[in-house]
Parts: sequence; structure tokens; C-alpha cells
Amino acid sequence: MKITHLLTTLFLFAALSLSAQKEETLFNSSDIRISGIWASIDHNYSFFEEEYAYGRGFSIGIEVSRSLYIGYARNSFRQEPVTGPDNRRLDLYYDGLQLAYAPSSTRLLHPRFGLFAGGGKATVEGIDDDPVYVLKPSAGVELNATQWFRVGLEAGYRFVTYDDIPEYSSSDFSSPFVNIALRFGLSWGN
Repeated sequence: MKITHLLTTLFLFAALSLSAQKEETLFNSSDIRISGIWASIDHNYSFFEEEYAYGRGFSIGIEVSRSLYIGYARNSFRQEPVTGPDNRRLDLYYDGLQLAYAPSSTRLLHPRFGLFAGGGKATVEGIDDDPVYVLKPSAGVELNATQWFRVGLEAGYRFVTYDDIPEYSSSDFSSPFVNIALRFGLSWGN
């Protein structure tokens, strides 16, 4: 009888201690949470052999745990550069997934690392448009001007995969770039 009471008491203590533990899940963790929403107007300058191209775009997305940004971005050239073996004008449009990581985003000036991946189309003057895939890694700094406005300056390289026109290669469309971003939104939490 004493052993039955002892086992019952131990079982109750074990059950109480198990129910007192908080279960950790990916989306219920206090460390991983949606902490803001941001939109950006981007001014992009791409550098080709002897020309540059001005592009403009935007992005919108959510901020997770004050340092990770996940969103949608869209960009297109506003000034068409001359490129390729026969010096034709190039027009480029693309959209897709935008990821960014900004450690210490609560500081006045902090680093920001980005990665864009998506598809679009390239049009070469006098030739039809063809689909392209774009990958854009970047790194830069961001300034918290106000609680709802940030200014970013980033540099990177735009890799464009393109092989449908015999005289042109991916290197004719790929280029280094500098991006100035005006970001509007709101973050909450610490």
C-alpha cells in the first residue's frame, strides 16, 4: 500500500512538472515574431562597360524579430544602357522575393545585408524580349531617421541568367549596382 501511495505521489509530481513547462514552437517563440511592416522606394544605379543605367522600384514586406525582412520587390530600368557586342539598348524588368538581414536595427546607423531572387524579362533593341532570372546580393548601411522612416545605401552585383540570343551572354546583362532606398513603415516591440 505504501508503494502504491509513493508511486501515485511521484506520478502526480512528474505530471505537474511537465505541465508547468512552456512548449516552444517556431511561430510561438518569444524570439521569433512579426515586429513590423515596411515599404521601400528604391533608386538604383547600374554600371555597365562605359554607361550606367538608372532603375527604380519598390518593395513591401514584413519585419521579423527586428532584424529579418521578408518581402516582394519589383524593379525596372528607366534609362536603357547600351550593351552587348552590337551596342544595342537594353531594357530590364524583374520582380520576386526580397530578403534582408539588419543586425542591431535599433541603432541609429546599422549594417544591412540583402538578397533578391526573381524572374523578369530583358528586351534588347530590335529583338524580342526573353525571360531572365535575376539574383542580387548586396551589403550596405541603413540610417534610422525617424521611427517610421529609414534611408539605406547598398551596393552589390546583379547576376542575370540569359542565353536566348546567340550574340549575347549573361555577362552582357549582369552588372554592379548602387541602391538608395527610402523606407517607410513601423516597427514595434524591442
